[in-house]
Amino acid sequence: MNGKERAGFGAIGLVLGLVALMLILVLTAVHGVGTDDGMYFKLQTEAGVLPGARISESELRTLDGQLADYLRGNVAPLSQAGVFNDREMAHMADCLRLFTLLRKVRSRLIPWAVLLIVGGAYLLQDRRRARRCAWLAPLILLIPLGAFAVWACIDFDGAFTFMHRMLFTNDLWLLDERTDLLIRICPEEMFAAMGLRIALLSGVAMAGVTALAVLLTHIWPKMNKNEGNTWNDNRATRRAAVQRPKTFDVGGKR
Repeated sequence: MNGKERAGFGAIGLVLGLVALMLILVLTAVHGVGTDDGMYFKLQTEAGVLPGARISESELRTLDGQLADYLRGNVAPLSQAGVFNDREMAHMADCLRLFTLLRKVRSRLIPWAVLLIVGGAYLLQDRRRARRCAWLAPLILLIPLGAFAVWACIDFDGAFTFMHRMLFTNDLWLLDERTDLLIRICPEEMFAAMGLRIALLSGVAMAGVTALAVLLTHIWPKMNKNEGNTWNDNRATRRAAVQRPKTFDVGGKR
């Protein structure tokens, strides 16, 4: 593998590793917000769900805790409570499968992120290119996520429906306020507020990863150039490429 190929593979690995790290943080934000029963209750209170829910405040708090535990994998309390009908419980089972998949994907991404970042940086060994990779990585996630966020701001109902059709293979998520308690305590306004929090946390996480990666390219200690490490803006390579000025030797004398 020549130097150019080595640098190319290094850049690709570093970008993919940073993207994987950012995706891990985005999934962590989704999981954290999606299993925060305290946030549930706060948003439900702001949306004024209690009068229409036809349950007491203490019952709502208990139910929120059971919902959050269910999505974390502790299904017994909610399953034994008997507060939801069969259709609602079937939809919750679908939600649990999504959160279980999220946790699996996140855990499997962690070693890949470490391997790609370390391996990519080792192969690249170029501060300037590493900075470019750090600036490029967030765009790979920001472009699709940002487009969806803009859509949600313009037409939340349309984006919300599209997301459910992509995530679920059935129509169990289409609930009826007259018969289903789940939709009465989890209105669309609640999901909109949760989506906003996920977007903010994800944006901060991606900005933090980018800033840290750029900072490291500035403060990473210099290493022995004789060993081929050019972690110093590749100055050694550029200087070697500059043609030395010619001198004229008259009569064999200088």
